[in-house]
Amino acid sequence: MLVVCRLEHAAKAPAWMTALDGIATFVCSTYGNQPEPDVHHFRGGKWVGIVDFFHQNPDLINAYDYFWFPDDDIETQPETALDFLKLCTSEGLELAQPALLPSSYFAYRETIANPRFRLRRTNFVELMMPLMRRDFLVKILPLLEGKHAALGIDWVWQTIAREPFEKVAIVDLYPMLHGRPRNLHLVGKMNSQGISLAEERAKTFASHHIQPMSPIVYSGRLKGGAETRSKLRLAFEIALGYLSVKSKIVNGRWPETYAAKLAWRQLRASR
Repeated sequence: MLVVCRLEHAAKAPAWMTALDGIATFVCSTYGNQPEPDVHHFRGGKWVGIVDFFHQNPDLINAYDYFWFPDDDIETQPETALDFLKLCTSEGLELAQPALLPSSYFAYRETIANPRFRLRRTNFVELMMPLMRRDFLVKILPLLEGKHAALGIDWVWQTIAREPFEKVAIVDLYPMLHGRPRNLHLVGKMNSQGISLAEERAKTFASHHIQPMSPIVYSGRLKGGAETRSKLRLAFEIALGYLSVKSKIVNGRWPETYAAKLAWRQLRASR
């Protein structure tokens, strides 16, 4: 397992990530003004830097079966991270992420941990901290070329998985905290380099013909271990789980009717 984190300076690496080294391999890729000794350096956003990291270290792709790319503002414990990695590898997941603790800052409500599930097999994994199997990484790297934030790629990248209905998942059992308000740090850094993420996003949507999509769950493993593919059962468990944690969701909007909306979406899903 290779864990790669983009950081302004290597000294800012979260303690839980550095604690993984020796069990997984943890490396920094920095984007600060000055390179640091023995550390990959590339000025720019997360994904253009990760692409360059593999251009500079191509042998690493065949050296590992799995790769994890968490943002530097994710907070957790080493034990939680290791449990997440073990679950993903034991399941053979191609693309996955830990769910977010309800107190997190979030972009997509569906990434908040649902306490009724261990994992949800879904059509959506976001850019914040994706884990990728090697074969998936090889296919996605060309799509990330030249993209600093790659906004919108996470609306379509699940389609290139070999088994998109079975091996793409959000793992609820080991949720993590995203403790920094979204986009403030990244947008400021990109603006200082004359990079417009809004323009990049528009170009990405146009070049990949990205259309708005709604995250849905294809199947799930419930907290007790039972598997379900029933639309009715999925809708019920999703709504019940989110209703139970709604009061803890404080760093983003969660409309009163949203749990019901998610349930209705599940019932109407084509698969």
